[in-house]
Formats: sequence, structure tokens, C-alpha cells
Amino acid sequence: MIIFGLLFGLFIIGIGFFVKKYPETIAGYNTMSTQKKKNVDIESIAALYKKGLVIIGLVIMICSSFFSLLKLLESEAIALPVPLLVGIFILTVLAQKYDHNKRSRFKKRLPVIIVGVIILIVSFSLYYNTRPTNVTVSDNSIEFTGAYGLTIPMVQIGKAELLDNIPEIKMRTNGLRLGGILKGHFILDELGKCRLLLRLPNSPFLYLQLKNGEKIMFNSPDSLCTRDVYNTLKDRLY
Repeated sequence: MIIFGLLFGLFIIGIGFFVKKYPETIAGYNTMSTQKKKNVDIESIAALYKKGLVIIGLVIMICSSFFSLLKLLESEAIALPVPLLVGIFILTVLAQKYDHNKRSRFKKRLPVIIVGVIILIVSFSLYYNTRPTNVTVSDNSIEFTGAYGLTIPMVQIGKAELLDNIPEIKMRTNGLRLGGILKGHFILDELGKCRLLLRLPNSPFLYLQLKNGEKIMFNSPDSLCTRDVYNTLKDRLY
């Protein structure tokens, strides 16, 4: 994750220099009529975006590295999207003063409203998807809550094991992978398709194989919790 954060930050910085050199590529401006373009101080907007994107890129690189080194998974997961979204929102607001075209108050605020709504949606999605998976074991079932969670009747469980390591992850087919947070459907070496509810690198890992062939792997940030779930489940099954 730390390498991806650094590369992503450098990519954002590169975009900043690109829009400064080619301001006509800025979204919104490139679709304006020639007359409307005359009322826009595009050079000032380009300079603003360059400065802003460079700052955003540096913040992403610093936060991603810091959180990764401290193994703060939730913080690491938001180190990329949050600075980017908040930064774009601020830049969108500041850029309005360089557009001197006459528009209604609503149309002037529309870009800010759209960006704000997107930030709220993405923020809620990140919050929901990065929350730790909670598990409850009853006499008849085991329930995993949160994103990609499910309830499994005890009679459907064919095998339950506690693993110290997981096979190599080959591919994510449908799910979330942010830092050490893996939720959703992945393809693993040796196991094939598997539903992961993981927070790496915390071991051990609870591995379940259902009678219909479906495979699930879970762990808790607290290793004792994972062991307790396994022991409780083992008592129910055997």
C-alpha cells in the first residue's frame, strides 16, 4: 500500500504540472464556447490547480507512508481518497472567482454541490466498507456483519480450520482492497474463489468451507477474538 500511495501521489502531482502547461484540458473550460472562454482567467485557474494538486499529492504520499508504517489500517485506507476529494472540493470552490461569466446563483453553486455530494457518498461508502467485520456464533448459525457479510447455518459448514497464513491472493473479482483491508470475492492460490473478510497482517485466520463448495476466510484485528470464534464454532460443530 505504501508503494501505491507514493505512486498515486506522484501521479496527482504530475497532473498538476500537466494542467498548468495545458490549461485548455481542464474539465468545464474545454467545453465552453469561445465567447465564454474569454471571460475566464484560465491561467490563474491553471496555476491554482497546479499548486493545489501538488499539495494534494504530497499530503497523500505523507499520510499513506505514515499510516502504513504505523499499521493503522483504517487511516491508511482513507489516505488516498479523502485528501483527493476534499482537495478537489476546495479547488472547485476557489476556481469560481476566476470565471466571470454571468450565471444564476444556482448554476454558480452547482459544481460545488455536485462535488460535495460525491464526497459525502464516497465518505459514507469508505466508512461502511472499512469497518471491522463483527461475528456472532449462535447454536444454529454464524453471522458476519458489515460489507460482504453473510449468515451461514451450521448445517451448511463442511470444514472449519484455523490458519496461520493465507494462500497468495491472485485476483480481486468483486470487492474492496484498501491497504490491509480485504473484503469481498477474491481468487486465492490453491483455494480458488474465496470470500475474504480480512484485516492483514493479523493472524490467525478462520477458514470455512461450506458443503456447497463456497469458501470464506475471516480474521479480527484481535487475534484472541479470532481464536475464540474458532473454538466456539468448533464446539458447535463437533
